[in-house]
Amino acid sequence: MIFKKTKRRGFSLVEVLLALAVGGLVLLAASSLLMTISNAWANRPATRDAFDAHIDGVYRFLTALIEDVSLPMDAKSGDQLISLDTPKGYDDSDDPLISFFVREAPPLLFSPFGQIVNASIYFYPEAEDSRLSLLWYSSLQELERNEAGVVELAEEDELRKTLISPFLGEVFFGYYGEESDGNTNNEDDFKEWEWTEQLKESETKDGEYRLPDQMKLVFEWEDENLEKTITIAVKKPAPSGIVASPR
Repeated sequence: MIFKKTKRRGFSLVEVLLALAVGGLVLLAASSLLMTISNAWANRPATRDAFDAHIDGVYRFLTALIEDVSLPMDAKSGDQLISLDTPKGYDDSDDPLISFFVREAPPLLFSPFGQIVNASIYFYPEAEDSRLSLLWYSSLQELERNEAGVVELAEEDELRKTLISPFLGEVFFGYYGEESDGNTNNEDDFKEWEWTEQLKESETKDGEYRLPDQMKLVFEWEDENLEKTITIAVKKPAPSGIVASPR
């Protein structure tokens, strides 16, 4: 039996060039489609959704932080859970900042020494720089008592700062009714909300400011804006759950 050897024919140069050209066109079409999808994804309406989600997260975080406030161990009788104060190392303005104390700070307030405990926190809105931050310090840092006997930072440059949002546009402070003078007989009087861009000066205490009942934060991104209102005047019941009736 005689076997004949068949001759295999290869691709010609024209066929190779044609295959490369077709492959190049397919790759170009795929790249063009990918770029189109990428551009559509970058400009999708979900970008507004991401902005809304960020602001919603900021609101939830700040609300939870306010709800977790407590009095420090060295608090004096009559001290409020939330007050107006100026931390040592802060000199950007003569106006005080909204201040409060938490026993366990959220992980967002980072320290290389471990979890933040016994933290004094201050709302720090920087509308001119479109930023909302928190100023804070904790018992993990070196503290001292000032002339008034209040515990504060030993060193001014130890005041920490944590950015919360880079989209802050405006800040408004809300006051409900007139400033209370301690008389509870006028609780049923008609009250109205008043919103101001600056803290109101106290009418009963010279040289002091009045703590707002609410704070409205206006966040801005491109042509969009979103408002969030946070309640500041937090009142918690006594540990026994019994509140003494006014006399």
